[in-house]
This record gives sequence, structure tokens and C-alpha cells, in this order.
Amino acid sequence: MPTPATPPPPGAPRRDRTLVVVVSVLACVALLGILACGGAAFLLRDRILDLSAGTELTVEAVRADGTAPGRDDVERTRDLLADRLAAADLDRPSVDVEGSRLVLRVGETGHEDELRSLAGTGDLSFRRVLGSVADRPVAGGAPPTPDTARVPAREQVAAKLGAAYQLAEEITASGSPDPAAVQALAPFATLTPAEVAALPPRMQYAVPTVTCPQLTARPATTAADGPAVACDAADPPVKYLLDVARAGGADVETAEAKVTDTGQWVVAIGFTGPGQQRWTDLTREAVDAGTENQVAVTLDNLVVSAPVVQAVITGDTEISGRFTRSEAKVLAAQIGSEPLPVTLRVVG
Repeated sequence: MPTPATPPPPGAPRRDRTLVVVVSVLACVALLGILACGGAAFLLRDRILDLSAGTELTVEAVRADGTAPGRDDVERTRDLLADRLAAADLDRPSVDVEGSRLVLRVGETGHEDELRSLAGTGDLSFRRVLGSVADRPVAGGAPPTPDTARVPAREQVAAKLGAAYQLAEEITASGSPDPAAVQALAPFATLTPAEVAALPPRMQYAVPTVTCPQLTARPATTAADGPAVACDAADPPVKYLLDVARAGGADVETAEAKVTDTGQWVVAIGFTGPGQQRWTDLTREAVDAGTENQVAVTLDNLVVSAPVVQAVITGDTEISGRFTRSEAKVLAAQIGSEPLPVTLRVVG
């Protein structure tokens, strides 16, 4: 049987049920507050972890012949990359050396494309456009990795191509290829970027089966005193045949990303004294050329801009191309930097 409740003895203190309820409620509120604060702490910690994730790119330094560079070249490359990352206004940039490898880091996610661009050699040139032709569309994804293999002798590549090479010589002499000849030129599509670099520039341009992914990934072997072939980053890309370089990186004194009055991002370039004269002479050549009056600004194997020159330019110039803020900052950092003493190959 249940035990009957026993009344408290006379004189014993009585428990106030109302007080018990209030204390219990306060305890629950305090507990909920602790849990809420703990949840906020977890949320804040998660946000900090997300911000610290950042973007990382590992590259390996190699010489033009594919061999490992010396320590001095690696350290110089590290310093130049650090300057480029800072000039590009990226968040918390750093560059660490691990043997012949360099690790580029920034504090925010989603900047791999910028890091890849800043890791380019940085060989800048200004050339008159001799011709242009649309290439086939490029599939999406990361840009081609530079081919650091040794460029073979032209005779080796000609032997590999056989009859296709002889046909290509006739095409470059007579102009545009006949559509029926394109199939016979298919072996050119099997060439590595290093093998493409061994071909005469006019053949690289005229053969339709030599495509922009091959051209963009070529080793940096183009001589400033000879013609060149390069593509832009459009989709589909345009392949350009370019005249000898009339000016280069040594002629640039300043490069700055800025916004125009119309709200467009551009890169303003200021030249040295001798560089200004070379740039003016180049624009005069372009104007005198008649219909082909474009001037290409090339960086490594890429045409970053190919404006039409309508008058002789005697002062500074601006590179425009519907750039975002980030793209303009990165391009200005590349143009304003010295070329790297090595080639960087993306690892992984």
C-alpha cells in the first residue's frame, strides 16, 4: 500500500513551491544560454576554419632544358612570386620553398586560376598582328600545363610527320589550306607542345590541326627578333600570326589596374623613355599597315589584348578586355614583374 504523506513536524521550515519553480526556470534559462553560447562558439569556430582554408598551388621549378635549377634561381623565383601575389592584392599571400618546389598560398578559396596565371614565366612583348584565324572551341577546365620537355630538332618532327609536313610547307607558301587537305594534316594534332615549338611559326599558324591548347603549352622559346604565333583566351580562341617584337618587359616602367569613367577595369601601362619611343614607333607601323592595324600584347604564349590602333600613340597606353577587378589586378602584377628565371610546372 502507498505510504501516506507525513506532514512536516511543528517548527520545521516550509519549502516554498513557488520559489522552487522560479529557481528551476532560471536554471533552465541559464542552461539554454550556455548551450546557445556554445553553439555560437562552434559557429564562429567553423567560420574561422572556413576562412583559413584558402587556396594552395604547388609548382615545380625547371630550366628550359627540363633539368632542376640551382638554389639561387629558386629563391629568386620565390621572391618574384611573392611580389606578384602582393601586387595582385590577394588575401594573406605566401610562397614557401620545398626543394625545387614552391607552394603558393592565399587566404581565400577559389583563386586557383589567379595563382596559375601569376606562376607564368612573364615574358612580355608588343607585336604587330600579321593575321588571325578562329581556332576550334576549347573544352572547359584548367589551362594547359606548360610543356617543359626539350624542343626537338625540326628535322625530327618533320620525319615524324612525313608527307603531312611536306603538305604543310605548300600550304604556308600558298595561303589558306583547301578543306580537303585538312584530313591529311591530322598528324599535326598528335604533336606534343614541345614538338609544335620546333615548327616554323608560319606553319604553326597556317596548319588548322595545330590548335591553341598545343600552342599555349609550348616551352617559352620564341625569339623576340622573329615572328611568333599565339592564341588569346576567348572561346573559341583566336590564333594570331605576329611580327617581330618591337617592345618588351624591359620597356615597361609601371603597370596599374584601375577603373575608367565608364566603370571598366583596365591595365594602365607607363613606359620608360626608350620604351615609349619603341611603343610609338610600333603604333605608327600598325596605322601605316592599312587593314591589319592590330597590335598584340603577349604574355608568355598568350595574347592578353589585341587592340585596333587607329592613330599613333605618343603617350602611355591602356589594355582593356572586359576584365574583372581580379583579372586586371593579376595582369598588372604580371606585366609589372620581371620574368621568372625558371619555368614552373603545376604539380598534381
